[in-house]
Amino acid sequence: MYVVMGATGHVGGSVARALLAAGEAVTVVTRNAAKAEAWRQKGAEVAVLDVQDTPALAAVFQKVRRAFVLNPPASPALNTDVEERRTVQAILKALQGNGLEKIVLQSTYGAQPGAHCGDLGVLYEFEEGARQLGIPLCVVRAAYYMSNWTFGVDAVRASGVLETFLPASQKVPMVAPQDVGAVAAQLLRAPASETGVYAVEGPEQYSPEDVAEVLGAVLNQPVRVASLPKAEWLAAYRRNGFSENAAQSYAHMTEIFVTQAYDVPASPLKGTTDLKTYFQQVLAGENI
Repeated sequence: MYVVMGATGHVGGSVARALLAAGEAVTVVTRNAAKAEAWRQKGAEVAVLDVQDTPALAAVFQKVRRAFVLNPPASPALNTDVEERRTVQAILKALQGNGLEKIVLQSTYGAQPGAHCGDLGVLYEFEEGARQLGIPLCVVRAAYYMSNWTFGVDAVRASGVLETFLPASQKVPMVAPQDVGAVAAQLLRAPASETGVYAVEGPEQYSPEDVAEVLGAVLNQPVRVASLPKAEWLAAYRRNGFSENAAQSYAHMTEIFVTQAYDVPASPLKGTTDLKTYFQQVLAGENI
């Protein structure tokens, strides 16, 4: 049996669906009771709990052989550096001494030490803590999610403007969440001896100008890019409801991402979903 955290999200949901399609027994972990029934109808068992409830999460891990784990994002209105590290420690504690034969952990491109660089620092610590458990481990580091562009689709429809922190012409690796989930599911089912760090990105790189062009074609309207200069990043995060601590942390993470101040994977795995296909699927309401 497998346990999948984050099944109500894009990547975790893809992992759970892939395992169920392969005939595997799956328990999904969610704190959303309203969404639990949908997973039961798909054939999964469901554990409804808060991941900071370490005893409850540990009890779930004790009933399975392998686990897909991720750290849920904290509300940006809070101090995300503190809150997300709290959940990392709760998950790691729940994983200790439960007899798991393999873990697949979701991480990100650019994961690196740092107390105030958003997910990059938090997920680096998650990786390191998981390695110390002594359980065979696969780390899946994902490129920039194509899904990040879909949060502002309504605003783009209304204004014809795609706001971004990236320079308009800078190409970066991007990936569809379902492609990351497919890799994670494959690694979960692979022999326990198959371990390591696996970078995953899409079939090609895209710039914000490329995103605007593709999104415009899918929406059937012109879309132009508005790149925010670095001096406006903090104000933009604050305007979108980030606490001061979260805004500072995310602005630092953005700088690392824009300047590519991290080790670029030499031989990443390539997903098959291109940007246009992904946007078409999302706007058609497909469950991906």
